[in-house]
Amino acid sequence: MRQRYYEAQEFEDLRFYGEVFENSRFVDCNFINCSFEDIKLINSQFIDCKFDKCLILNPKGEENSQIQSVDFMNCKLLGVNWKEVTSNDVFIDPINKIENSFLKYNTFFNMNLRKFDFSDNDIIESLFTECELGESKFKNCKLEKTEFLKSDLRKSDFRDAIGYEVDITSCKITGAKFSFPEAINLLNVLGVKID
Repeated sequence: MRQRYYEAQEFEDLRFYGEVFENSRFVDCNFINCSFEDIKLINSQFIDCKFDKCLILNPKGEENSQIQSVDFMNCKLLGVNWKEVTSNDVFIDPINKIENSFLKYNTFFNMNLRKFDFSDNDIIESLFTECELGESKFKNCKLEKTEFLKSDLRKSDFRDAIGYEVDITSCKITGAKFSFPEAINLLNVLGVKID
């Protein structure tokens, strides 16, 4: 099947619900105030695209589908399993940046997000597991019920972040920065009670 190719185009105020994007390639495109709900990507790619004021809800990806070097600004990202929409190539960064956005029920599994800046975003009830997050920044993030398991958090910055649940028995945290009193929650996994 022939691939549809879009480059350097702007899409605004579009609504997609349950749509299937098949054999589509978007390169350096801007999506403004668009909604992508329960979409499926089949052999489709979003490369160097920008999403501003967009809603992305429960996307599914299969058969050579991926996002690569994408920017999210002022977006709502709900129910995103990033492993389904990213490449297995460890040298390709799926996300270039996320700014002033709300993430809920997101799953980051086995991803290289080293030195990534999540600062000032809300990341709620999400999971980072087996991720490379060394020197990443979570400053001023609301991280209610967001878990970090089996991940490398060395030299990461959690100052002024709240609500995180870091499993210090499975994560590497040497040199990571935390703020008091929130840092006391790091001891929860050890069953320590502090009065």
